Amino acid sequence: MRVIREEAKEIIFENVKPIKNVETVTLEKAEGRVLSEDVLSPIDVPDVNKSAVDGYAFRSSSLKETPAKLKIVGETAAGDTERKRVDEGEAVFVMTGGEIPEGADSAVRVEDVEFGGKFVKIDFPVEKGNLVNFRGEEFKKGEVVLKRGEKICGLKVALLAYLGVYSLKVYSKPRIGVLVTGNEILEPWESFKRGNAYNTNLYIVEEFLKRAGAVTYIGIVRDDREELKKAIEEGIDRFDVLITTGGVSKGKYDFVKEVVSQVGIDVKFTQTNIRPGRPLVFGTKGEKLFFGLPGYPSATVVNLLEFVLPAVKKLSGNRDWENRYLKAFADEPLRSKKGRNDFIRVKFLNDNGVLKVRSSGSQQTSVFKSVVFSDGFAVVPEDRGSVERGDLIDILTFMEI
Repeated sequence: MRVIREEAKEIIFENVKPIKNVETVTLEKAEGRVLSEDVLSPIDVPDVNKSAVDGYAFRSSSLKETPAKLKIVGETAAGDTERKRVDEGEAVFVMTGGEIPEGADSAVRVEDVEFGGKFVKIDFPVEKGNLVNFRGEEFKKGEVVLKRGEKICGLKVALLAYLGVYSLKVYSKPRIGVLVTGNEILEPWESFKRGNAYNTNLYIVEEFLKRAGAVTYIGIVRDDREELKKAIEEGIDRFDVLITTGGVSKGKYDFVKEVVSQVGIDVKFTQTNIRPGRPLVFGTKGEKLFFGLPGYPSATVVNLLEFVLPAVKKLSGNRDWENRYLKAFADEPLRSKKGRNDFIRVKFLNDNGVLKVRSSGSQQTSVFKSVVFSDGFAVVPEDRGSVERGDLIDILTFMEI
């Protein structure tokens, strides 16, 4: 059951139903979570009219003619609760963040005026509202600040603290189980044996999916039909998403395609036209998702980035789940072949503000080094063929994993 890349994406994403479970977290655990409801500002920001500077607050109508000499009738610091008032011809010294006194509508910097005893002299015109942060100017109480389905990341955690929002409701993270298959697989702490390979794929899966889901490592399953069948059956029942790596090609001991249908998984396809990573088994059991990824780490990376990560983001309730592709110019020819979707490992170049890409090294599926030291993939569609120097091309980057 072979499909092209776009068909695979359509099949996968139409089978992803966002989870409905909700939990409450505090700001310390909010990073990377997805909101299950809108967040409304509980306060006005600023909560009162405040001075943007250290200076003098007054009524703009006091400057009908300049220079004007205003009588100083008090001062206000940030945090003062005593209400002050100014009438025409008066001013109050206000520190940055201090409340603008009742009756005032403007302020000037202390360094821009002349101070003498109990008076301040202003010799330039001032517009109403000058250097005043008015109540609710930044956020109004009840205003939607962040929307349902939005991912809490970066400065958004600080924004919630800024508004005094300490706890919030988020979608529960999808539960993701990871099975690594193969008689030749060793854990990184084991002594190397000739002809074997270390368990790299677990760490790739964890790195790509740990922000969007709760990843659990089930373990290594040897190339045994019954052992693999039992592990997949238990895994698909236990987790929202079950991921296996290895055992999906045409080798003598590649049993994944054979056993998944035996445990009630409805297999939608077993191969795409992408390179690296052509073998890919996708299926569902109810609303559970199964991804059988290839064993080579380079192929695992491509499939995770292009198919699995967006699916997990959508499952987590994230409304911004689709991949974004940059545009860049090829700085050298990039070899491809019509009829397949090549994901070519590239590094970025900044040529006087113009984004360009070059190959990061070997494009062999068996080579991982050139993936690790790349910035992403140049995505060449099946109807294009090789890319010439100067051609514009889509780039899928690692920036948002």
